[in-house]
Amino acid sequence: MKMRDQSSKSWPCRISVLNVGGASAPRPKATSLITTVGTLMPLAHSVATYLTGSWPRRLFLKQLVVAFLAALPWLQVTGAEPTIPPAPEGSFSIVVIPDSQKYLGRGTKSQAKSTNEVTNAALLQHTRWILDNLDKQRIVFVSHVGDIVDRNVPEQWAVARRCMDQLHGRVPYGIAPGNHDHGRATQTTLFQQSFGTVRFAGMPWYGGAFAEPRDPAASGNNANSFQLFSAGGMEFVILHLQCNAPDDVLQWADGVLRQHAGRRAIVTTHMGLGPLEQPKQKDEFTTGPKGLMKWKKCHGERGNTPEQMWQKCFRKHANLRLIFCGDQSRTQAMRLTLQNDHGKPVHWLLSDYMQDVGWWLRAYRFLPGKNLIEVRTVDSHEGRLCEGTKFLPKPDEHQFQLDYEMTKPKP
Repeated sequence: MKMRDQSSKSWPCRISVLNVGGASAPRPKATSLITTVGTLMPLAHSVATYLTGSWPRRLFLKQLVVAFLAALPWLQVTGAEPTIPPAPEGSFSIVVIPDSQKYLGRGTKSQAKSTNEVTNAALLQHTRWILDNLDKQRIVFVSHVGDIVDRNVPEQWAVARRCMDQLHGRVPYGIAPGNHDHGRATQTTLFQQSFGTVRFAGMPWYGGAFAEPRDPAASGNNANSFQLFSAGGMEFVILHLQCNAPDDVLQWADGVLRQHAGRRAIVTTHMGLGPLEQPKQKDEFTTGPKGLMKWKKCHGERGNTPEQMWQKCFRKHANLRLIFCGDQSRTQAMRLTLQNDHGKPVHWLLSDYMQDVGWWLRAYRFLPGKNLIEVRTVDSHEGRLCEGTKFLPKPDEHQFQLDYEMTKPKP
């Protein structure tokens, strides 16, 4: 019998189409891989009739088995991509919503000429994921780092409010106005109309807001607020401060932190980590030195840079140990631990995934018995953990843990 050349295109099926097992082969999707392997199985009858002689039949079957076995590890991984497991008993979680200005429709930056209704599928899905996981992840608080809108217009504020309405009355939450949430970089009038003090009055966890700012249009009516909650046998106070908070806001924050010195303190403010100096060229947003930023976007001369906010307020308080921020989508994720005036570590944590296709949010799982916080970045739409992005391809930039003292070690 004349044997066919193995590379001939006249074969009814070539196992090489699977393209698995090679180091350079791209990771196949579970669904496409299952489809590809599945389509090979019904070929058994046609192969038996098409191939004559024992050698080609044995070779074909050998190739089929090798390819299928090579596919099994991918099926096990991609068929059930890494997801966040349920929070164990005794733990609790704080969820941080990063910048969420992924708006579509009429008048948005991404679809300026559209006549469609304004929507924000990502923010809506974030809040749905939180509701679906309140019990499973033992979520006790939700914090938004700001830039809840892309353009400071009523249409987008209406959408933002409808999305956050899902959480209202279900779980304590706060919002720190970002630079996009300010009009002309100086006032928060539309934020105040949508998320003002009256919205939260009567909530048992609502601590209050800065009531006597120098400029009420800039800093009043819940643009700077604090919340109180308990979890894991610990008492917390969390402040939500507007982007580049002016001195009068920081003086108010000082008073809140002193008043609640017996509670563990957290701050959420929009700007924090990113390029140290304001980039002059576009590439400097990704290539420039990074750390606690020394530049600002809001409030003109009255505004404080993240570095100034740290020096003037944050570092003075022994109970402040966590600071959440966003703003820098090209830095995307970053963490920095500084020592405060009392010799205690303070963790700054940036998350801003605006320039990634994933709908990422952060879950901070507190494990009191281990004195650890597990940080998990999860896609609220697909439920998978972030294993890397274009800007930060390493998983440990998105999934990591922090030392955080909660229980005294036994003698």
